[in-house]
Amino acid sequence: MPRWLWALIPVGPLAYILSFFHLSELLLFLLSAVGIIPLAALIGKATEELGFHLGPAAGGLLNATFGNVPELLIATLAIRGGLLTLAQASIIGSVISNASLVVGISLFFGGVRYGLLRFSREDVGHHAVLMVLAVASLALPTLFVVTAPRGNVEGLSIFVAILLVVTYVAYLMYGILGFRGGLRRTPDDTFLEEQGEVVEEIIRSEGGPVWSIRLSIVCLAAATVAVALVGDVLVASVRPVTHLVGISEFFVGVVIVPLVGNVAESLSAIQLAARNKIDLSFAVASGSSIQVAVFVAPILVIVSLLWHPMTLVFNPIEIAVLALIVAIFFFVSQDGESNWLEGLQLTIIYVMAAAVFYFLPAHYPV
Repeated sequence: MPRWLWALIPVGPLAYILSFFHLSELLLFLLSAVGIIPLAALIGKATEELGFHLGPAAGGLLNATFGNVPELLIATLAIRGGLLTLAQASIIGSVISNASLVVGISLFFGGVRYGLLRFSREDVGHHAVLMVLAVASLALPTLFVVTAPRGNVEGLSIFVAILLVVTYVAYLMYGILGFRGGLRRTPDDTFLEEQGEVVEEIIRSEGGPVWSIRLSIVCLAAATVAVALVGDVLVASVRPVTHLVGISEFFVGVVIVPLVGNVAESLSAIQLAARNKIDLSFAVASGSSIQVAVFVAPILVIVSLLWHPMTLVFNPIEIAVLALIVAIFFFVSQDGESNWLEGLQLTIIYVMAAAVFYFLPAHYPV
């Protein structure tokens, strides 16, 4: 974890304290958004340290699951506050940012440093296929509404969420138990094993584990609670800030929340690419996207029943951009090699998508 992130850790608690003094909502929004970045990175650091002690499979599960905790917490708080557009947009935004921005920056830095980047077409292609299948499930309720506008979309969303949870359980069986069918149980070459390799690679590059299991658990718990508190400040300031600045709740969810919440995955992917571990860098980005689709999205739908029911119906431009970027990710993974130019183009595509979301008219149905 870079020193500048350690220096930013007090910003989050400061935003939470200042929220009791009725200061400018814009100031609170900026401080809380910046404050979540180091706290999200701290969750990633604590998870990596703890995962290294627990072994590859458990470490992979921790790294994959807790990597999305900041977005999950912020989206849950948004649902509780009635900001369903913000919560829905954060789902699509997380997938888009991982598949284009994180991969793009990683390939750019790796390509500048090493030239032509080679990776296992089979392994990365496998992740790409899983990601296509996972995010396709997010498009089905939207297609249902297009063809049957008066259908029971809430019931369909709950049903799809349950099926996604079943998919996630199967995902864990495949990843932890290595269940391929037949009589063999081979834990190698699974998603969670690769996540375990990510943990080991990052920790070893930093000189080995420096935290004990107890310290890792304490830091993980403290950072998670802090993200929840600071995230509450962020969510509470969204509506006043969107009216004041002229940005939409949709833009905050699809761009800003994923950017501040995906810090751990982004840093991990870039660090791995900087050491020419492109396969693992792809695994981080695709793994996070899959986790959002099959874990975060259904959990949010189920949790939303406590306050304001949320559906898995997204607006057409979200689905179009999602399909475009996932398709590009799929094709980039097929030839087994890449370079800094492809990374730059992926990054620019993300910036273009963010610009499209920013310039959407305020009356656009989102």
